[in-house]
Amino acid sequence: MGAGPVSLAEALALAGWGPRDLVAAINDRLTDPSRRLDPTAAYSWIRRGYLPYEPIPSVVASVLSQRLGYPVTVAQLWPDRAHRGQPTLPATSGLDQLRTVDDVLEAVDELTVWGIAGAHRVVGAGSSDLLAVLDGLRCTTQGRRRRATRERVLEAQVNLIAGHLLGLRRLDDRYGGAALSLRYVTGELRSVLELIREADYHHPLGRRLLVHAADLAQLVGWLHFDASSPGAAERYLLLSLGICRALADAGRESNVLGMLAYISAATGQGATATQIAAAGARICPDEPLLRARILGRVATAAAAAGDLAGFRQASDEACKHLAAANSEPPDYLYYLDSDQLAAETGQGLVLLAERVGPYRRKLLEEAVSLLEPLASANARTSYPRSALLHATVLARAYLLRNEPELAVVATRAALARLAEVRSLRGIECLRRLRTLLARRRA
Repeated sequence: MGAGPVSLAEALALAGWGPRDLVAAINDRLTDPSRRLDPTAAYSWIRRGYLPYEPIPSVVASVLSQRLGYPVTVAQLWPDRAHRGQPTLPATSGLDQLRTVDDVLEAVDELTVWGIAGAHRVVGAGSSDLLAVLDGLRCTTQGRRRRATRERVLEAQVNLIAGHLLGLRRLDDRYGGAALSLRYVTGELRSVLELIREADYHHPLGRRLLVHAADLAQLVGWLHFDASSPGAAERYLLLSLGICRALADAGRESNVLGMLAYISAATGQGATATQIAAAGARICPDEPLLRARILGRVATAAAAAGDLAGFRQASDEACKHLAAANSEPPDYLYYLDSDQLAAETGQGLVLLAERVGPYRRKLLEEAVSLLEPLASANARTSYPRSALLHATVLARAYLLRNEPELAVVATRAALARLAEVRSLRGIECLRRLRTLLARRRA
């Protein structure tokens, strides 16, 4: 072994260890408890050759050297990865190979392990790859079997998970995609995946567990987007979409497509956002609140593409559907109300004002009238992250109107939210504003 390159799998075989034994030895060496690895972290290193962040590779080489009795280097254990930096993974990689919901769940589980281990960086998909996966991702529940010899999941346990999920959504509303929140919600997702994989349950409870897995994958994806990791957000949302399609849950599917469209719009891919949002509208059930949600996403996508007429039509229809909604909202749309739609409309108007010449002053005037009440220091106390983000949009509107003093006021209102909100996306928006304001002073 010391004579030339070997794989990590070969080294473990010679050492008589499995992946979990390796992780246990690594954790014994780590002096910082916060750096301890998940017991399954090493699987992705072995199966796919992913190289974790330092100091983990060096610790791996050290513990294996001690176990084997002769020196082993990182370059020997990862001959194709060493010294190349952190490997990257396109958000759509391998998703076209998924055929059953179990395939999707395994991919979600693997993604959570990669994230905990720091084994890779997920990069955003190109428009063509993203659209191809959306068109081709078709999974079934075929092949799922009860495990009668295992402990059975109780309804009370599934109800508890549902309560946790609601609380985690509220946590996201208040604090955003901070590292601790992201790690905690990812842990909850892994717990649900373990129940699905290892326990026994009757069909109705099994379906509910799959629904919770889809919702948690969607939430983890949204947290990654708020943590300025759009590639990881896309992959989690695509996997959530796969579970929704396996369950034939068109409402959830439409909602996830709307989120993917929003991310494309936010990352400057207006044309792609328009196609994704349109796909969500086509499959959306004919329920007013669901229609309002996806049409709001269609409007945002149209704004990102500079399509004023498309924006107006979709925005007006979204408001009409919201006004007609009179039933209990689905649990994943608890937040959608007139204030939320108004904030999104204001944001869309600013996007349009930045992209189209005609009617700019009128668009900005309308945007300010919608955003001012929602971005003030005392507004939307249950949704401070949203208030922060829309305060930065309001400041941009003021700058486009050549009103820097009012832009400063709006920026200060956003800054006041940082005592509570931990949104990297919000912080990046504030940094861009600082640059724009500094240029005005120069």
